[in-house]
Amino acid sequence: MGKEKLQRVTRAGNLSPEEVARDEEIRRKVQEEFPPACTLSPQAPDSLSEMLKRAIRESDRSIQDISKDAGVSQVMVTAFLSGRRDINTTTADKLANVLGLKLKVG
Repeated sequence: MGKEKLQRVTRAGNLSPEEVARDEEIRRKVQEEFPPACTLSPQAPDSLSEMLKRAIRESDRSIQDISKDAGVSQVMVTAFLSGRRDINTTTADKLANVLGLKLKVG
């Protein structure tokens, strides 16, 4: 299967006021549904994500080793630790497993 040559498409003029309004409305809806990680509210110190971050930081293992053993991107873990992004529960499970963490209720 050959690669299709891409062609750049450019706009000859400016957006119409209707197109600008439509674009702004779509951007607003996307921002509401997927807020940037930097604007997410800070987590409580005893939240699951903060406890996982603390366990990673306090581990005697490097972030690189933890990421590799968990099978997740080191970039993702570093962004999670800095608060620039969240991780899903599957990723949290992988990291917790590598660190030997268990969730205990009560």
